[in-house]
Amino acid sequence: MRMMPAFVRVGMTALGAAWGGLAGAAEEARQGEVPLWPEVREQTFNAVWQTVNDSYFDATFGGVDWAAVGEKYRRHLPEADDKEALRHLLRAMLGELRKTHFSILPREMSVFTPAERSRAGTVGLAVVCVGHEIAVEDVVPGSPAAEAGIGPGDVILAVDGLELAGLRPWLEKLDATPARRDLYLTGLVSSHLQGSVGSSVRLQLRPAHDAERSVELKFTDHAGEWTEPMGSLPSVPIHVIGRCEPDGLAYLRFNVFARPVMKDFRALVRQVPADGGMVIDLRGNSGGLTVMASGLSGWLSDHSFSLGAMHLREGHMGFTVTPQSGAFLGPVAVLIDSGSASTSEILAAGLQEAGRARIFGETSPGAALPSLFKALPTGDLLQHAIADLQTPHGQLIEGGGVKPDEVVARSLDDLAAGRDPVLEAARRWIESTRHKPAVPPADSR
Repeated sequence: MRMMPAFVRVGMTALGAAWGGLAGAAEEARQGEVPLWPEVREQTFNAVWQTVNDSYFDATFGGVDWAAVGEKYRRHLPEADDKEALRHLLRAMLGELRKTHFSILPREMSVFTPAERSRAGTVGLAVVCVGHEIAVEDVVPGSPAAEAGIGPGDVILAVDGLELAGLRPWLEKLDATPARRDLYLTGLVSSHLQGSVGSSVRLQLRPAHDAERSVELKFTDHAGEWTEPMGSLPSVPIHVIGRCEPDGLAYLRFNVFARPVMKDFRALVRQVPADGGMVIDLRGNSGGLTVMASGLSGWLSDHSFSLGAMHLREGHMGFTVTPQSGAFLGPVAVLIDSGSASTSEILAAGLQEAGRARIFGETSPGAALPSLFKALPTGDLLQHAIADLQTPHGQLIEGGGVKPDEVVARSLDDLAAGRDPVLEAARRWIESTRHKPAVPPADSR
């Protein structure tokens, strides 16, 4: 599953407003509404430590003394005098595991009702990491970004006063692949590009064909489709591009693995001719519902095969693909980059090893641990990984990522000119193979 920014988040109930300090909490407690902050703080710390202790997929914690880590951070618990300080403490504790999919997500950033959608406003910008710089990939027509004259290929130098160049040396000290570091930086910028409707974000830009400038953009409502909450799964915006061109090439791009995407995918499969080709563009897709990888793959095969297996504390569970009637059996190209994480990596790696797709683009970040989410006493949400994941050939995706069959990178000039060499390379391959009959691998199990 995914993390986000812009990752799928879940929760249950919240306490309401953020803690304004011990005095305010004490007053509410006297009115019988909520317990005192020290009590909630301790309950939250215990819930986070115990949940990870009970569910972490490796009983040895990869050599980390989790009990000692808990005691180390518990000593600093009295210093956390509000929710934000507690979040920092808990995130630091989780960081000792050095794994993805462990995080504390503020409840006020999650959307569970239509009224709460105003928390997740947009400025109409999509960003991508190009050459270790964060650049504008796409601008929504009529959006605040478009009205400000921002265009593809513009480089974001700073966001809300935070200079990105200063973060790169810090990121390079992390025990992570370059693609993982790019994912972190892209995620940071993307999180600033989402905010409550009516508030604003300030960007320092280096335009493709102009001098550096600063712009302030005001967040507006997401006009598109949203997922419906499912239990503790919150609502998120969905962006889907699906088309079948006259030459028989089908193209699908979506931002999150969510159930509504399946209907668009099925409709596209029914449009593409038997001798056509399909491109699944997972660039910038940071994950979502893990089961979606198997569901989509069923529409690309006439036989069962495995996408890999989850290894939990006790036992394992495989991702078996069940073929669907009317599946598309022609050539399939999958596009990935450093923003293709979690379920995107599971799908790409599984199809690659099954011989069902050819992968184009750049190495993915290696952030693929199935995870669950839990509401905490503060109302915030704990994301915690419960399994490691191996490909059908026994390779771990976490840390290593998915390597393309054909490495193709975009440049800033490509973005500014509207060129997409990754998609062009996939097109060339499809045209060279689309009229050849598909040959299943000798052993696809």
